[in-house]
Amino acid sequence: MASDVTAIVTCMTDAERPFIKEALQSIQDQTVLPRETLIVVLESNTWIEPVVAEFPNMKVIRRPPGWEGAARHTAIDVAQTEFVAFLDGDDAWLPTKTRKQLEYMRGGRWDIVGADYTLTTEEGRLFAYGLCRYQAPPSAWMVRRDTMLRYPLDPGTPVGADWQWWVNTYHTVRKCRLAEPLMRYRVRRQSLSTPIADKRRKLALARLSEIPAARHVILAATYALYRLHRRRSYVAPKVIMRGELSIKT
Repeated sequence: MASDVTAIVTCMTDAERPFIKEALQSIQDQTVLPRETLIVVLESNTWIEPVVAEFPNMKVIRRPPGWEGAARHTAIDVAQTEFVAFLDGDDAWLPTKTRKQLEYMRGGRWDIVGADYTLTTEEGRLFAYGLCRYQAPPSAWMVRRDTMLRYPLDPGTPVGADWQWWVNTYHTVRKCRLAEPLMRYRVRRQSLSTPIADKRRKLALARLSEIPAARHVILAATYALYRLHRRRSYVAPKVIMRGELSIKT
């Protein structure tokens, strides 16, 4: 069963090559399939076609180098569905993500539904739960396509375009939190987001989790915090509380 959703996968670096097949398989394993999957890669990419050939209804779109916002909008602009859902080439969806987010979106009350997530090491080992208090990462979004066209991601922001968008649209885009972990966020040792403080904290936890006893403690502690803070809505970012409606990253 296919849905009125386009899955948009961004795979703009060779560093995502070891993980992209798992990402695409997680789309193929959805209990409600996206109608189409668009995979955005560099025009110089030489290896993506054999990977994509294993999956039906998936199309490669090539583009010049560009930042996150520009890459996502390359696919948003050509998508033919009411909804779009993003997936980074190193993350993965759980099988019921599309179905459960569509149930929220079909009611018409929301412009974007974000799902909660767990964190894995670069090797794919679960080590923590994301608290998900302020924002869902893009791999956990499902958004109305016309919302993204009306409020585009900044194509010139190198890192953090999703957070910038989230804050700047806080009062104009109706955001809903689906408080269930439906995405696996892979914490890689080196990526564009490595300099960000939040990413450095995740990396520190991932390294600590390499100690077997510590991994169990981290899982238990983060799950307890996740349950304690789990809500049906997102907490207003601090820049909103301070009245700063636009941020620079």
